Amino acid sequence: MAKIEKISLYNLSLEKTLLDLARFLETEEETELLKERYSMFYPMIGKEYEEKRELIVYGELANDWKPVFKLTKNKTQIEVIVKRAHEQSVVSRGCALDWVNKYWIKHSLYRSFFWNIAQKLSIERYGRNDTDWNHIIAYSNLLKIIPINTDKLPEAIFKAQLANAAHLFKEELSLLQPKNVLLMTNFKNRAEPILKRAGIKLTMHDGEYIKATTAYRGSRIIISEKPFAGNHRNFLDEVKREMV
Repeated sequence: MAKIEKISLYNLSLEKTLLDLARFLETEEETELLKERYSMFYPMIGKEYEEKRELIVYGELANDWKPVFKLTKNKTQIEVIVKRAHEQSVVSRGCALDWVNKYWIKHSLYRSFFWNIAQKLSIERYGRNDTDWNHIIAYSNLLKIIPINTDKLPEAIFKAQLANAAHLFKEELSLLQPKNVLLMTNFKNRAEPILKRAGIKLTMHDGEYIKATTAYRGSRIIISEKPFAGNHRNFLDEVKREMV
């Protein structure tokens, strides 16, 4: 993701996120959530991303990721979980995001509005093709720790991670220094409270898709709703008008 010492600092923030989540759920007596199995997401970086640092795309969460684990407050166990999450985000050969192309048809990722936009934006904006478009982007999610057996995020999980999610968002942008950041997620209930908690002031928009824009340390941040279906062309045009 970046230099070793910076990765170490980022990992400490993830470890804190996991520990705080376990403590919060215990304090709030969220018994059922304490019994759940969880997954942790670690940002993934295209193999050519660092050449120009053009774009990071953010979703809300990923609940089918590895490693899978039970919550713990044990420091050694937490360190192992974060280490494994980091290992899942890197590859020794090829590109960390090659799985998107691999599963484009097999797992129907071509039906995903999120990945369609990411692909078409990379092709149209940066002159890539359908085999290497993912090499120049980075991919992350606003929330890093999610129960694997849930279709709807429990509010207690969001509340427990809010402060750490805000910190990790700023930390990722500081480490990766992207020119453009596109958030395709629930604006009102996820992106807006996280960025406000991060102290990032938003300029509100009334576009069909874009709800707000802002900046952080030189990165242009574009925040949209994540539609499950919609006009790709209108979405792309609206986003590209806001990019730098």
